[in-house]
Amino acid sequence: MDTLQNTKNKLAAANKDILGFINAFVDDKSFVETDAFMCSEQGGAAIGEGVVSGFAQIDGANVCLFATDSKVLKGAVGELNAKKITRAINSAVRADKPLIAVWDTSGARFAEGIGALDGYGSILRAYTVAYGEIPVISVIKGNNLGLSSYVAGISDFVIAYESSVIASASPLVLSAKTGKSAVGSAKAAAAEGTVTNIVKSDKELCELLVKILRVYNGGAENGDNPNRVCKGLKAGVSADAVIKEVFDKNSFLPVRADYAKVAVTGFATIGDISIGVVATDSTVNGGTLTADACVKISEFLNMCENAECPVVFLTDSVGTEKGENDSVLVREMSNLIYQVNTLDVDMFSVVYGKAIGGAYTALVSPCEYKIAWECGEVGALESEAAARLLYADEIKSAKDKDKTAKKLADSYGGENNSALVIAQKGYFDNVIEPNLTRSYLLAALIAHVE
Repeated sequence: MDTLQNTKNKLAAANKDILGFINAFVDDKSFVETDAFMCSEQGGAAIGEGVVSGFAQIDGANVCLFATDSKVLKGAVGELNAKKITRAINSAVRADKPLIAVWDTSGARFAEGIGALDGYGSILRAYTVAYGEIPVISVIKGNNLGLSSYVAGISDFVIAYESSVIASASPLVLSAKTGKSAVGSAKAAAAEGTVTNIVKSDKELCELLVKILRVYNGGAENGDNPNRVCKGLKAGVSADAVIKEVFDKNSFLPVRADYAKVAVTGFATIGDISIGVVATDSTVNGGTLTADACVKISEFLNMCENAECPVVFLTDSVGTEKGENDSVLVREMSNLIYQVNTLDVDMFSVVYGKAIGGAYTALVSPCEYKIAWECGEVGALESEAAARLLYADEIKSAKDKDKTAKKLADSYGGENNSALVIAQKGYFDNVIEPNLTRSYLLAALIAHVE
């Protein structure tokens, strides 16, 4: 029978690499291990069960965590290490602390049969209980194959290393079936919205975790001048340009940046107040809301509610996409409208371009405080589309049809769709010059949030 010291030495040797990885992103000497001696009958082959769990601090914030170790039976999940993982998740819920879950596994320990499957079930149940109760951050360090890949749908953040692979089965099997060589890659998963953020190094992971945890802890002092006037904002600018000028400098943390790029989602601070940002961008896809964009916004709003974080909508959109997959768009737009109208956090709207049709109904109308740039256009249809519909005969008989259509569109827009006219009807709290956006938005947030 091994002595305590011999067992400790074996554990230290078996867990050396994974402990080194954990210590690269937690505060120095803050990690305290739990369930260290848990081990199945496989003994030396699976000492420590290929999972390290415990609690630590990141940037001074307390967290619970676990990490699977691919060097122990390729990180395969069995009944006992599933129990260890489940206990770590449940501990995070009981302590009301964020969960950091690090995955590097080739799948189930098939030799254990139903025991391994039941272990997966306990992990996914624990994830389901944790999601929405505490911040759940899943980190894909290497492979995340098999049933554990499904944790992506019940995590607030899914952070993947560039070289990592996420797949419900062997990537070779999936690529053979689909004909796509990049099946399961982090890049492919990010483009499909499964991964929220990609990192290249342990240092990047640490920096990203610090930013994420600050969202849940109310932000951090940025030092940016709260009274700063924005520069260079005007009609037609991109969402990125607005975000860069309006919010505290270098505070924006994008989420799912590579997915459905007509919608920009992420967290930022303004006057050191943490907020969620949802922006639609007319420089991408003409500003039309796609089904994927609706999914992206809906999932991000759920993250904001979990974080109890107010949301700012920046809208420049001509409405919803018209195409072959209309039934899919209808379903996802319906889900988005439901999500917005049941959201239990404060919502603020800035129309910095157009808010046409469903874009206004879904992203502007439900907000408590609404402002628009003086160049803003709001209506059921764009001014030109409305003019061509209403004055079809006049345009048809004109010598210069395009010139006549533009003249009628300008006239119609000025009388019906301009932000000032809409505000006079009581649909906006204010119409402002673009460069004053930060000041007005910050004043509204302070009045509502603090």
